[in-house]
Amino acid sequence: SSGINAEYGAYNRYISLSINLDDVSCRGNDWNEDCSFNLNHNCGHSEDVQLICEGEEVESAEFRLVDDYGNSVGDNERGLLLYNGGTVCDDHFDQTAANAICIEMGFSGAVTWASGSYFESQYEFMIRLDEVHCESNLWESCTWRTDHDCSHNEDVFLTCSSPVTTQSFRLINEEGQSARSGLLLYNDGTVCDDWFNSTAAQAICQELELPGGNATYYSGVYYENIQSDLEITLDDVKCRSASWSSCDYIETNNCGHHEDIFLSCNDDSSTDGPDPTEPPTQSQLAFQLINENGNPVGANVEA
Repeated sequence: SSGINAEYGAYNRYISLSINLDDVSCRGNDWNEDCSFNLNHNCGHSEDVQLICEGEEVESAEFRLVDDYGNSVGDNERGLLLYNGGTVCDDHFDQTAANAICIEMGFSGAVTWASGSYFESQYEFMIRLDEVHCESNLWESCTWRTDHDCSHNEDVFLTCSSPVTTQSFRLINEEGQSARSGLLLYNDGTVCDDWFNSTAAQAICQELELPGGNATYYSGVYYENIQSDLEITLDDVKCRSASWSSCDYIETNNCGHHEDIFLSCNDDSSTDGPDPTEPPTQSQLAFQLINENGNPVGANVEA
C-alpha cells in the first residue's frame, strides 16, 4: 500500500498513549532496508502522525478486537472488530461468522456479538468488510465483500471466549475411571450431541488412539452423579472425515446434560459403560425436567 495522506495532531482519546517512535527517515519503500528511526523522542502528542493508506487490498485476513482507544482486548471482553485496519459491517453477519472470526484470532469461539455505534473512534476507521457469510466455524468457509453499502452504526462488536487450549479427550466409566467406552470428556467437561454423528465418533476414537472403525455413540444422563458436576465444554461437532483435524466445533454451548455423549471405541461388543447398541435398562434411566432451552428446572415449574 502507498500512503496518500499524512496529518499531524492530537486526538484527545490517544493522549494517554506513549510516544514510541521519532525521527523516522526512509530512502525507499522497504521498512527493513531503507528506514532509520529513534526510539527516544522530544515530542508532544500534537506531533502524532495520522496516516491514510491506499493500494491493493491485503490478501491475508488480519482481525483485531480493540477498545475505544485502539488497544487490543482479550477474551471475554467486548471490542470493536477490525479487519485489516477497518471496521466490519453487520450485513449477513451471524453467530457462525462470529465463531469463525474468533477462532481465526486464536480464541475458542464467540460468546456474543452486537452491532451499533458504541465508540467515538469508530468514525475514524474505514469500513473494510461487508456481507460476511460463513458455512462453518472455519474462516476458509466464509465469503465476504471488501466494498460496502454500510454506515458505522452497523459496525460489528465481538466478545470471544478463552484462547484455544490443548485438546484432550477421555472416556470414563461410572466410577470416573478411564475406560475404552463410557462418558466422553473434552478438557474435563462433557460433549454435547448437537450435530454429532458416526464420523465424529470415529474421529475422536482415532484422536484417543483407540480402534474406531465400528465406533458407536448415544446421549443421555446415565452417570448422573458425575455428569451433574461437570461443565459442558464442547458443542456442534461436525467432522468431514475420520480425522479430528477435519472437524469444526465450538467450546460454548446451548445444551443440557441429557445431551452428553457416551462413546464406544471398541471393535467388539464389550464396553465399560452402557452398551450404545442397546436401549438403556430401567436401572440406567434417569428423569429430568427441562425448560425450552434444555436447562434443568426445579420444583413448581411447568416443564
